[in-house]
Amino acid sequence: MDDAFQYAKNHLPLDRLEVLAVDCQASAANPEKGRLLEIGFMAGIADSPVDPATCRSYLIRQPGGLSIPAHVAKITGISEADLDRGITDSEAGHMLFEAARRVAARNSFSRCPTIIHYARFELPFLCRLHRDNEPACPFPLDIVCTHRIAQRLLPDLPRKGIRALAGYFGHSAPILKRSTGHAVATMGIWQDLVALLSEGFDITTYGQLQDWLTVTPQPVRGKRVFPMPAAIRQALPDHPGVYRMRSLGGDLLYIGKAKSLKKRVNGYFRSRTPHPEHILEMLSQARDIDFSVTASALEAAVVEADEIKHNHPPYNKALQPGQRSLVFFSRDLKRYGPDSNPQLCIGPLPSGRMADALAAFDRWWTRRKSIRGHDLLAIGGPLLARPPDRLPDVQCLREGFDLFYKIHQRSMENRTPLRMVTELGAKLWRERLNTSTLESRVHLQVECDDDPEPAKEAAGDEGAWTPETVAATLAGIIVHSAHLIRRGRWFGLLSESSLAWGSGEEPDQLKHLVVFEHGRLSHRSVLQIGQSPPVPPGYLRSWSDRRNSLDLAAYDRMRVVTTELRRLLDKDRNILLRLGPKVSLSWSDLHRALRWV
Repeated sequence: MDDAFQYAKNHLPLDRLEVLAVDCQASAANPEKGRLLEIGFMAGIADSPVDPATCRSYLIRQPGGLSIPAHVAKITGISEADLDRGITDSEAGHMLFEAARRVAARNSFSRCPTIIHYARFELPFLCRLHRDNEPACPFPLDIVCTHRIAQRLLPDLPRKGIRALAGYFGHSAPILKRSTGHAVATMGIWQDLVALLSEGFDITTYGQLQDWLTVTPQPVRGKRVFPMPAAIRQALPDHPGVYRMRSLGGDLLYIGKAKSLKKRVNGYFRSRTPHPEHILEMLSQARDIDFSVTASALEAAVVEADEIKHNHPPYNKALQPGQRSLVFFSRDLKRYGPDSNPQLCIGPLPSGRMADALAAFDRWWTRRKSIRGHDLLAIGGPLLARPPDRLPDVQCLREGFDLFYKIHQRSMENRTPLRMVTELGAKLWRERLNTSTLESRVHLQVECDDDPEPAKEAAGDEGAWTPETVAATLAGIIVHSAHLIRRGRWFGLLSESSLAWGSGEEPDQLKHLVVFEHGRLSHRSVLQIGQSPPVPPGYLRSWSDRRNSLDLAAYDRMRVVTTELRRLLDKDRNILLRLGPKVSLSWSDLHRALRWV
């Protein structure tokens, strides 16, 4: 067998060698801290088409009492219920190692050529799996890391993770980290690497590949080299618009907006420009770009938001629906639900921690004198927007809530929960605006754009809770909740409006016009000199109808428009927002209004 193995290793063409592509998903970075959750594998040959149907994957049932970390469940989509229907790790190991031995025999190899992308992660888990289940048998896998090969063949590609490299070669890797998709992507990557090895280095056998990996050091990374041809991006116009990055296979990767398509897109490709990891991964795949020109940056922002909602490009983090949703509250804040009706008429507000906190406020207020230990903790978690393991003890919680009431008692007496939240929140917001610097004012506005953890400065160190930080955190919740309520009302106004503003060349002259109806962009044009924006067609629509029109897409659209309005104000453009025949907001009116929303 050894003689046959050596002959096959040095004479069997690499593109005719049968290999096993393997991928593992686990609950932690190494087997000392976590366990395997899933194994996927498939056999293939470099000169044959990849057939995803031949990939086999197995979820692995966990021992009793073990749970999946939340961040792992999020990136894999694997739930504990899924794992309960899985097989044991012994059964999974048997399936994998038997498949490996069959591939090795067909190659006349003593071990199976096994390709794994970033094998440093999988190898310890596979060694543990073998040791625990087949300790008397030789380890059947001869592992080759495709990431290691790519480091030597493509040293200046910005990122070489599995999604980046699969996209670079025109393949697709799913967003969720699952073994089937990753094993299939690894096989596709292997086929393209084999072709590059042959063309660039005349490496055509498995023995040559192993020798090359042994003696070839990893090159020192130089200046980033992007796969998109420079001529494509340099041909973009110097106009506002929306651009769409695409992979070699035509997959949509990213949608962006720009006031200058040429400057914005080319800015990505400067070697020293800092980018977050997901953008570098995207740029490692982007080979082409298409675009739409708009009359203004504001229109581009609205089009971008709508296209992201419709197409779900994988590298757009903001404005994706995901698990986000909107809710509407009752006037007494006791109930909330996903649909507006005469009873649920406050909103819309983003669902999540802030909505739970707002609902918990009434429960605390109505029971604040009689509530006891465990019940106080049950209310304190949502009220402070913190999980149970990050709450203060009961005594600290009680003293903090009592302190909050003592400080704000005059603002809370003889008021309904809704009035308490809106009036006290507005009062605290006004104090912050009056005492803060310009920088912190911007932070106040930005921190309320989504649903972040509010009042981080109040209790940033979760082990340092005091009654004072509890009271300050609750005050931050009230400020944030009142802001969300105001913002919902503002978006209702904006959803039926006509907006006109000046251009960069003539900032004082109203030039651009957009009209919103039902929260959607219904009309856009260029105004003639002296022309005013028209009366919005939906200005008579009731608040109930407006609330019903503000679905998540319209809500985000109005949020984007509000952000763009702030930018126009910062540039001192003339702006006129028309809400009805006799109701218009000028630059100064908007400047005051946007401080609150």
